[in-house]
Amino acid sequence: MLAESPAARVLAVGPDRVLKLAPPGQGVAAEIAALGAMQGRGAARLLREDAAEGALLLARATPGTPLLDLARQDDDAATRIAAGLVAALPCPPPDGALFAEAAGWGRALAAGAGVLATAMLDRAAGLLRDLAADAPPLALLHGDLHHRNILREGDGWVAVDPKGLLGEPAAEAACLLRNPADPALLARAPRRAAIIAEVAGLDPRRVLAWGYAGAVIAACWAVEDGADPAPWLAAEAALRPSIRHPPPPRRP
Repeated sequence: MLAESPAARVLAVGPDRVLKLAPPGQGVAAEIAALGAMQGRGAARLLREDAAEGALLLARATPGTPLLDLARQDDDAATRIAAGLVAALPCPPPDGALFAEAAGWGRALAAGAGVLATAMLDRAAGLLRDLAADAPPLALLHGDLHHRNILREGDGWVAVDPKGLLGEPAAEAACLLRNPADPALLARAPRRAAIIAEVAGLDPRRVLAWGYAGAVIAACWAVEDGADPAPWLAAEAALRPSIRHPPPPRRP
C-alpha cells in the first residue's frame, strides 16, 4: 500500500511491488531523484523509473498501515517513529536534480494578506527570516513527511511520496506538526515538537519555529486555492503559545 496524491494513481502489480503513475514533469522528476538519493534508508525503495512516462516501480510496504492509525492510539509512540525518519532521511542532494527550497515557502505568505491576521503572517515571516539567517548547510529532505506518508513495513516504517525539498532537518516538522486529520492530535503539536527534537537531536525551538511557520504557510496555500484554512489555523493556534522569537542559533 502507498499513499496516493490526487494527481497520482498507485496500482498493485504483485505481492512485493506497486506501480505509481503521475503526470510527467518536475514533480515526478524530483520524487524520483529524492528516492534515488535516499536509497531505501527510511524511504520506499525505488526499483525502476521512467520520468518521461511519470512511472515509478516501488517496493511494496507491507502491511502498509499508515502511521496515523498508531497516532490515534499512542501519539507519543507515533511521533517517535516519525522523528526517527526525520533523523534518517536527510542526505546530500544529487548533482543536477532540481528541488524546491524550504526557505522559499515564505513567498506563499502574500496569499494570506487581507484575509488572515496580519500579526500571524508577520510572526511567520519573522521566524522564517531568523531561521534562514543561521541555517545549516542544505540537505535533501522528504518535504511532505506526515502521518499518511509514513507506512508500516514489517517491523519498521518507511516514508513514501517524497516531494524532495532542500532545507534543514527541522523543516520536516512543518508537515508533521500541522497534520489536520484529527483536531485532538493538533493540540499535541508542542508535545510532538519536543519529542521530534529529542529523538532527532534537533533544537526544539527551531522545530517549533518551522512547525509554526509551516502551519501559517499551509493556511495561506488554502486561501490561494479557495479552500478552508481552518485546519491549518488550528495548528497555528496550538503552536503559538510555545513560539519564542527569534529562534536560537543552530547547534554547532
